[in-house]
Amino acid sequence: MLDVFRGLKGLVKISSVTIDSSIFRLHYSASVSFLLAFSLIVTTRQYVGNPIDCIHTKDIPEDVLNTYCWIHSTYTIPSAFWKRIGIDVAHPGIDKTVDPEERRYVKYYQWVCFCLFFQVRP
Repeated sequence: MLDVFRGLKGLVKISSVTIDSSIFRLHYSASVSFLLAFSLIVTTRQYVGNPIDCIHTKDIPEDVLNTYCWIHSTYTIPSAFWKRIGIDVAHPGIDKTVDPEERRYVKYYQWVCFCLFFQVRP
């Protein structure tokens, strides 16, 4: 029986030829580890716990408003970055506006964890 396997061993060639250096192997193994770790951190922050806290009144339940804020995009107003915080505006980039052309929308934060995860290739 062992003679059969010894005969098959001659057909299969196992070589330890590497075409990349140790630096490249370290790079792609470290990149995979970092991207998986950051994807896990971002995913747990978004889907476990409380990802967004919207300012609300007692008219609307807190969980309903937070879900609405999480699903819809957020925006900033560039001219509000130069105003005095606490006097003119409550926070940098947040101001009252009626002109929709002045708003700069940000829609990426929900998809960051998926982008990090799909970039991982071991």
